[in-house]
Amino acid sequence: MLKTFLIYSHLLATCVALGTLLQTDHKLWRWRKAGLDEGKRAQLAEVQQVVSLALLALWVTGAALVAQGYLTAGLDYLLNQKLWAKGSVVVLLTCNGVLLHRLGFPLLHQAPFVALPASARIRLGLLGALSMSAWLFAAFLGVARPWNQGMAYLEVMGIFAALWLLASLVACWVVSSAGIAGSGETGGGAAESC
Repeated sequence: MLKTFLIYSHLLATCVALGTLLQTDHKLWRWRKAGLDEGKRAQLAEVQQVVSLALLALWVTGAALVAQGYLTAGLDYLLNQKLWAKGSVVVLLTCNGVLLHRLGFPLLHQAPFVALPASARIRLGLLGALSMSAWLFAAFLGVARPWNQGMAYLEVMGIFAALWLLASLVACWVVSSAGIAGSGETGGGAAESC
């Protein structure tokens, strides 16, 4: 019963975090040509609180699930390479979240996205690409039961790296397009930097 409760809590926290992030990414894209007024800043602050609480719940329930798995299956449970890959991706998305809130979002307080210098737009695009690819891949790993004990750590991380690279390339393309359409720049600096 405890394991079912932990899995359900973990799933709910994942849904809350991913749903909130997807909605916020959509809003941020709609706001790309406008500055952040007081209302939009308040919305971003609320999102930060919701996602931070969801991430804390994910860490707590995830650690409890690992402890429960170890107590039930012993060392074999900890030898699951997919588990270690998921942990690595979660650490990466946590660090990326800190960078987004400390380095990324303050840029949006300075000017609309399209008016930012190409380097700032690229930084935001790449942080966003890492965020979304890491969140989606961590959620996928949570349900990828056939990969348990069947995939090596480097194989799982290689798949994640390919997804992250694809997301980064798309982000660079979008960022360079936003620079052309939004601020009258040629966009070459953004495309060349990626």
